[in-house]
Amino acid sequence: MSSRYARARAVCRRWLVLYVPIAALLLGVSTAVGFLLGSAVPIESLPTAAESGSNPFFPDELTTYAIAVNNLVAMFVLLLGAVSLGIVTVAGLVLNGLLIGAVVGIAVQQVDPIVVVALILPHGVVEIPALLVVAAVGLRFARLTVRYLRGLEDELVTERDLREAGWLVAVAVVMILVAAYVEATLTLEIAERVAGRELGSV
Repeated sequence: MSSRYARARAVCRRWLVLYVPIAALLLGVSTAVGFLLGSAVPIESLPTAAESGSNPFFPDELTTYAIAVNNLVAMFVLLLGAVSLGIVTVAGLVLNGLLIGAVVGIAVQQVDPIVVVALILPHGVVEIPALLVVAAVGLRFARLTVRYLRGLEDELVTERDLREAGWLVAVAVVMILVAAYVEATLTLEIAERVAGRELGSV
């Protein structure tokens, strides 16, 4: 047990301790910027459910499969930092943050902020860490590539690097699937209980 714990700590130290905070900072700052942009959108210009046929924040059909595919694609994009010197990972974090922030900034103009939190938190506590782990993998591979090009590493990647990254990505995939299930089956129900009414026709 102690050797497994030591290996797990070593993996965390190599892959997560430095890179997850960097990824979280990029996502957090861009989310804040997106929120300010979304909050600046006049409420009068937002489409209503009657005008659009369905509410843009509460789609008529939200399936585990559709959510999982969407988030797995986002995860794959973040992983591409491994072959792009981190550029794609950074861009993916920033774009996702801007989108999340803008949607939240607009949503709080239509429903109570506590309800918005209830719409994000149940699946977000699983989904966001999974995306940050994958972003960390992309960023670390990018750093290893830079170090190799500068002659500071003898190998571009080692067998250990590939094995550890594979395990981290596999765990993140499982987390994404769990988050998709929670979002499709539980999140809206929880938010409606918090709101005390149906949210599909806000």
